[in-house]
Parts: sequence; structure tokens; C-alpha cells
Amino acid sequence: MYRNTTNDNPPPRGDRYTLPNGLPVYHINKHETDFAYKEIFQDEVYFKHGITLGGNVCVFDVGANIGLFSLYIVLKYPTARVYAFEPAPSLLELLSYNVEPYGNNVTVYPCGLSDKNGEADFTYYPNYSIMSGFHAEPDADIETLSAGIRNQLRKEGPEDPHPNAELVRALSKTKLSGRKTITCKLRTVSSVLRDTSIDRIDLLKIDTEKSEPSVIAGIENEDWPRIKQIVAEVHSREATNVIARILQERGFRTVVDQDDQFANSQVANVYATRPK
Repeated sequence: MYRNTTNDNPPPRGDRYTLPNGLPVYHINKHETDFAYKEIFQDEVYFKHGITLGGNVCVFDVGANIGLFSLYIVLKYPTARVYAFEPAPSLLELLSYNVEPYGNNVTVYPCGLSDKNGEADFTYYPNYSIMSGFHAEPDADIETLSAGIRNQLRKEGPEDPHPNAELVRALSKTKLSGRKTITCKLRTVSSVLRDTSIDRIDLLKIDTEKSEPSVIAGIENEDWPRIKQIVAEVHSREATNVIARILQERGFRTVVDQDDQFANSQVANVYATRPK
């Protein structure tokens, strides 16, 4: 089912973990790997509202983390080309190791995507890396995570529809403790297109913890026709409305959808497809 290769490189600093589908990966935190696996492999949240792919496709995985979405793509579409972008060094190491067996399919970029090339401070949460980003707001991030934990507890224990708010907030603060600030590289979508032979992006997936508007702003006018589909997880209602409007002006049909796991928060997905 999975391609096995001999990797002569030393294993990365991370734990070896076998996903429910039998795929071994290196990761940092079981709770967030399980969360991401369910979101990507089981719920297939990036393939709703008309998002589809064929065989010989090009996918940009922006905010790749340890690479689960990239792995999903190359396992489901063996001839796909994936460009995975991750600025955080600890995650980049795991991402690179996890996708190494699919080296012909996946190109890893050690940077984030934004509206300009350069550098910026990146906040890394070691205990909950999927909330790391260039626009971290610890208090707001705690509230977002608390909402997610409450939603999960309600699903797991319907007999207690109102989890203790103070305990949930304390748990969220613990998960987001020990944050570090790292200076990371930035590029734009258009600069990557200029430096490669990529003539189209069949799916631009963006999950960058509040950097989604900047990623969109880094696409120059002449490059928009190359992009066929976009899915962006956006972290405020204002940004969601702005991104949806920009994509509509660029000829996309858009759908905004909030998954149950993000109920009572401002997080929602924007799905954008070209009219047939």
C-alpha cells in the first residue's frame, strides 16, 4: 500500500507513530497528530464543496506541519506533484523525513508564504504545533483552542454538555505554554512560480494560523489564472469575508463552511473552485 525505501539519514528528533491506516510517521504530539489525521484522512475536510483532483496534479501544501496532508495527496494520487511549505525548523525536520520515501512527488520548501519575500518572527508552540504561526496572539489562541476542546468534550461526553470553563481554559494554557519565537524565511506564491516550471496549481491548500490573507496577497495578477482551486482555513470573520470577496473577484465560486469542531469560534474554511 505504501512505498518503502531505505533511508540512510538518522531519524529526526520526534516520536515514531503509526497512524490508524497503518502509515508510520514521525511526530511530536499524539493529540494533534490524531486530530490532523481525522481532519485530513477520515473527514477529508479539504475535499468538500466541489473540491476535486484527478491524477497528474500539482498541489501546494502551505502550512504543511509534519506533512500529513502531503502524504494524503501522494498516497491517493501517486502521480501528483506536491510542494510543501513549512517554516518551523522542528516541524520541517519531521516533514522532510516523513515525505522522503515519496521524494519524486514532494518538494519541501523551508519557508512560509506571505505577501513579500523576506523574514519574519514565527511563534512556535511546542505542545500544540498546529497553532504555531507568524501572527500568534496567545490570549486569542487560548480562546480558540478552548472552544475546540469544549466541542470535543461535548462529542465524547454528551451527558456533560457544559464542560467546566476554567478547567478547559487551564488545559488550553498548558497546551500553548513554552512558546518560542523563531525568525523564519518568507516567500510569495508568485516568486515560487517564477523560480520553477510550475504552470498551474490544481489545489492551493492554506492552513497558516492567521497568515491566510498574506498568502493570498502574494499572488500577482498574472498568476491567478494558473490557480484552479483553493481551500483556506481562516481565523476571523473579517478575514473570511475579505478572502471570499477577493476570490470571487478573481472568478472563483466560493463556499464558507465552519466545521463542528470550530463551533463557537471564528475559524472557518473558505472553498474556492472555478466554474465548470
